Amino acid sequence: GPTPLPSSNSSVNFLEGIQTLLGSGDPTSKAGIGVYVYAFNADMSGENRSTTADWHTYNSDGDFLIVPQQSGLWIQTEIGRMAVSPREFCVIPRGVVFTVNILKTNEGESEKFARGYMLEIFRGHFQLPELGPIGSNGLANARDFLHPTAHFEADDAIKNTACVIINKFGQHLFARSNPHSPYNVVAWHGNYLPFKYDLHKFCAVNSVTYDHPDPSIYTVLTAKGGDEEGTALADFVIFPPRIMATDENTFRPPWFHRNVMTEFMGLIYGEYDAKKRETGGGGFVPGGASLHSIMTPHGPDAQSYYANVKKDCKTPTRFEGGLAFMFESSAMCKVSKYALECEQREEGYADCWDDLVCTFPNSHAP
Repeated sequence: GPTPLPSSNSSVNFLEGIQTLLGSGDPTSKAGIGVYVYAFNADMSGENRSTTADWHTYNSDGDFLIVPQQSGLWIQTEIGRMAVSPREFCVIPRGVVFTVNILKTNEGESEKFARGYMLEIFRGHFQLPELGPIGSNGLANARDFLHPTAHFEADDAIKNTACVIINKFGQHLFARSNPHSPYNVVAWHGNYLPFKYDLHKFCAVNSVTYDHPDPSIYTVLTAKGGDEEGTALADFVIFPPRIMATDENTFRPPWFHRNVMTEFMGLIYGEYDAKKRETGGGGFVPGGASLHSIMTPHGPDAQSYYANVKKDCKTPTRFEGGLAFMFESSAMCKVSKYALECEQREEGYADCWDDLVCTFPNSHAP
């Protein structure tokens, strides 16, 4: 099920609402990743904060990639400010001080809750994937990434007010009191900076004949450093609205497979075309997640499989029922105690394949 939202009787900010799901390696050796979810209902700064003083934070361990799922985020950094809505994502580089509040609506009111996903890399930085034979443009184009303009705190009541700065260092949190706001940078230059991207602008490349290409064809950003050639420390992959393969006798969803990579999936809205089961285990809901560890067999649930093998694929079909994503890594990850024991864990997940029967060579009907 989806990550639970805080009770309306509690006050939880972004940092307090982060839960670790899985990870690998150690930031002290600059190796590995961390995968998290967050859910909060209060700001880190301002009138709606959950603490007596404003909180700000920075991460010495690595870069954060943040994917909002419910409600947008208003993020202030030393470099400038960003509004990051669901269907967008942002990256906060290692060492940059930032503050996360719930984004206000056009009417000036904040949503009551915010929820989303986070990927942390302990080595290197996110970059665009090499396009190879795709050519000079496609997938996520560099021109569509946005960075903040310089902004500093000019209000005397804020800039000279004591605050708390929290540092993530070696997988531990350290706090100190600061006599003034950290947002006093009036100008900057260079390219070490936070940025955001609108996933609607992704230029999907897909099969126009048959079958389902490897999901790496939908890579938005990658972080180099996999354990062998052709793998990555981390990939951020999306499954956007797109035209599906059109040849007769093709299979549009992902095939059944085992992978040399760890696959963590989340759903921002709608549904995922390979997990549509309406009854029993295996369903996939916005705000939820799935994990297929290295060399664990998986694929479409039985309901999705039988529905798709019967489809007439002679005419183009546009899939626009949802937006799913994947954090993929060559690292073998350990699952956290929280993930193993939370009430939302679906212990009967593998039941979604129970109705698959051997149909070769006679038919594709159960």
